[in-house]
Amino acid sequence: MRDGEIARRKKAGEDILAKLERLDPHTTFPHFLRAATAAKLGQRALVDGARSHTYAELFAAIDAAAQVLQERGVKLGDAVAMLVDNSDRYVVWYFAVLQLGAMAVPINTKLVEREIAHIVRDSGARLIVLDAGYRSLVQQASGLSAVASDLPDPHSGAATLPAPPLPAGVLDRPAAVYYTSGTTGMPKGVVHTHRTFIAGCLQAPLAWQFPREKFVSLAVTPLFHIAAHTLFFPALAAGGILIIASFKPVEVFELLKQERVTSFFGVPSILLIMAQRARELGVDFPGVEVVQFGAAPMPMEKLNEVQALFPQAALIHGMGQTESCGTLVTLPSNLGLAKIGSVGIALPATDIEIFDEKNKPVAPNTVGELVGRSPSVMIEYLNRPDATAETMKGGWLHTGDLGYLDDDGFLFLVDRKKDMIIRGGQNIYSNEVEQVLAGHPGLSEVAIIGQPNPILGEEVCAFVVAKPDSATDAAAVQDFCRPLLAGYKIPVAVHFIDALPRNATGKVLKPELRKLLVKS
Repeated sequence: MRDGEIARRKKAGEDILAKLERLDPHTTFPHFLRAATAAKLGQRALVDGARSHTYAELFAAIDAAAQVLQERGVKLGDAVAMLVDNSDRYVVWYFAVLQLGAMAVPINTKLVEREIAHIVRDSGARLIVLDAGYRSLVQQASGLSAVASDLPDPHSGAATLPAPPLPAGVLDRPAAVYYTSGTTGMPKGVVHTHRTFIAGCLQAPLAWQFPREKFVSLAVTPLFHIAAHTLFFPALAAGGILIIASFKPVEVFELLKQERVTSFFGVPSILLIMAQRARELGVDFPGVEVVQFGAAPMPMEKLNEVQALFPQAALIHGMGQTESCGTLVTLPSNLGLAKIGSVGIALPATDIEIFDEKNKPVAPNTVGELVGRSPSVMIEYLNRPDATAETMKGGWLHTGDLGYLDDDGFLFLVDRKKDMIIRGGQNIYSNEVEQVLAGHPGLSEVAIIGQPNPILGEEVCAFVVAKPDSATDAAAVQDFCRPLLAGYKIPVAVHFIDALPRNATGKVLKPELRKLLVKS
């Protein structure tokens, strides 16, 4: 079974590479979508509340938005920033930017003035498309000329400008720059091309087990994140229906039933919040066929809660990063038990290896840094040639993740390089301690960081969130660890806080915890 899945992905990878070679060099990502859905123009494509668009209506709206941008002087290669909430507006304007051969700059809507100003300066954006609520913030941060995100009327009767001619090389020109979440210092701009986005679309159906019949995907995670190209835009390319919403559990439950959603993606924190609320309400969703999750570790014992919420769904775990168009590996649902703890095998048309500190492959079951090669990997960090060279040494994306490949080629992660704790010369992987504490009956959340020690260098420190009415204290947490972890891995300090700081995609912001440690 395992060999068969790897062989299937290898064959699919050969087909994907052949398709990429045959692409017209004038192709943009929106042109690719049009070609992929040419036979489905009358079918529903995009739903946002009461608004619904067929594929034909979606492409007409994109054309109208592109016309507005063109009238504002946007041309090939220009950077256009976007500060737009999850909505059909986001999809239309984003694709309009790409259709002109310009470079979209999606901005996290939770950022503050200083952070927005950095992205605008770094990207060289000349215009910003925004929702009305962000206008004053943007004016303070950047002074950019703005375009309201209200959807233009594609049937206004206004004179239509001729579509600008695009050069043959547009396929490999920057299509968008996604700024990393900034968990370490100022965010870097990750540059993807139309080709890398198309490659991601071609890889997604097999890797994420898209439903083959009725394909209805619900997007509640932010569209400004690379996950949009990991799962949601590929859903459109596959001819599915994309439902857009914000994450409010009860409203999400209503949409799951009302729209007969068959595919749902969530970061672990979203899925676990939904599972808890669903238990309180006594509901589940047997119509969902596949649930995908990633962006943060999922404690193994919590998977049963997710399965109870979606009793008929295949559960697919994947991992990657913005630099890899969101994904490098996924774990097929039929191998979830046989390879419990693994994050999976390489996507079609993707190679992964584990390198040592000299950038040489290591033997199976040996911990080192995960590296990858794929047609969906970024081309560069914007304006950061040194960082690009360091991350892309030897043509491999150096992820900064530590892990190993087992004898069957399945990837197991142990930690991020930056999150490895070195105590007196002994390596402690924070993820291992977190997985243990995730099983503590009195805790709902946990994060492990290194605490400075003048003699040992670092020791293990835990930040935890207690469940309501829990009487757990620090000593009880440490006692829970004793039979499960070597003594040097047990937290020497346990700090109770109300909630772990997280970014928009659910990742724990460990730098914020380190700041708390300094203040304590």
